[in-house]
Amino acid sequence: MAVEIIMPKAGMAMEEGTVIEWLKKVGDKVEAGEPLLIIETDKTTMEIESPASGYLLKILYDSGDVVPVVQTIGYIGDMGEELPDKAVEDKEIPADNESAEEKTAKSESKDTKKLSIAGNRVAATPAARRIATEKGIDLSKITGTGRFGEIKAADVEKAEAVKATPLARRIAEDQNIDLSRIQGSGFNGKIRKEDLGLTVHQQEKAVADVLKTEPAVAERKPLKGMRKVIADRMLKSHTEIPPVTLNVKADVTELVALREKLNAALGFKVSINDFILRATALSLKESPNINVSLEDNELVFKSEVNVGMAVALDDGLIVPVLRNIDKMSLVQIAEKSKELAGKAREGKLLPDDYTGGTFTVSNLGMFDITAFTPIINLPEAAILGVCTIENELKMIDGKIENRSIMGLSLTFDHRLIDGAQAAVFLKKIKLLLQNPLKLIV
Repeated sequence: MAVEIIMPKAGMAMEEGTVIEWLKKVGDKVEAGEPLLIIETDKTTMEIESPASGYLLKILYDSGDVVPVVQTIGYIGDMGEELPDKAVEDKEIPADNESAEEKTAKSESKDTKKLSIAGNRVAATPAARRIATEKGIDLSKITGTGRFGEIKAADVEKAEAVKATPLARRIAEDQNIDLSRIQGSGFNGKIRKEDLGLTVHQQEKAVADVLKTEPAVAERKPLKGMRKVIADRMLKSHTEIPPVTLNVKADVTELVALREKLNAALGFKVSINDFILRATALSLKESPNINVSLEDNELVFKSEVNVGMAVALDDGLIVPVLRNIDKMSLVQIAEKSKELAGKAREGKLLPDDYTGGTFTVSNLGMFDITAFTPIINLPEAAILGVCTIENELKMIDGKIENRSIMGLSLTFDHRLIDGAQAAVFLKKIKLLLQNPLKLIV
């Protein structure tokens, strides 16, 4: 017995589907589960698989036809198999012996159906609407040939105002040529690229321009060396770690003033980053739950506080490490950080200079960055992003003052560190920066 092919109901809201293309012809052999046709709903385009093995015996609806859900659209069975009577009721064809009254009644019925579908909107299949939008065609000026008067894709294609090959159309658009003023020399007056009034040289250039799919490439470099290492480590960190970033703002007005006085007294430059490294080191010493890593499914608490500082190079980034930084004074940190940064830029770092870190500080303040999400430097569990210092007006003791405000962004591995733990740690750093005398004692 022949098996029905039905319009599926792909979702509770789906009421009809549009036949876009049959992938098999009547008489073709098909296997169960093999793609049979393509339909379109209001939301998507999908392939319909064959419900059985056999031969495609009948197609009841052609491309562009709109079909209600669970309606039979074709049959599969054995060659020569007799089909149900309703299979021949493909399209409604009026009999020659119908009376004028019967034809009028059917016409009125069809008009009623058409209005019920259209309402205040032109009735058209999704495919017809898409083609009309792409080609700028007014659907209200097209007469539909669908079962209920709806406009099908074929109707839009026939109504296309200017017929042109796709290449000619693309060249005309690129060259600002009005196709409506050109007489085509192709089949049925279709415009070809040769009809656009361009010289042979202009045609060749125009074709090359519109067919160009890739932007011009100035240079290609293999991903290797430092760039390759950075790429691999960043990808590994991003794919393995569930990161969370917390952002706070610290009032560093007093810190900026203290730094100026300190530099004037010492005759040696202590940077803002040196204060941040010192504050981070002291906070890590008091926060053993941040100074951790994950090794062989074990949470490992580090006995040393080794803070890395990200240094930007012309061809990448490297993170030299200040070992046992919690035991260094602010001046010692300033001297060591300057030494390591210089060696990094000169390419003179040794392996011991950039390994063994337990935490990293990445400072982008000099680039006017106000917030960012730094990527954790494996196998560490957290990284501090330092942002630019901005001037903000604040009410202090009843007076409006101009304050220096710096943003801090802490990214942490949520497998190892809870949000509250990270927040407490970040607040410790903030309070130290807002009370900078504690950083030089």
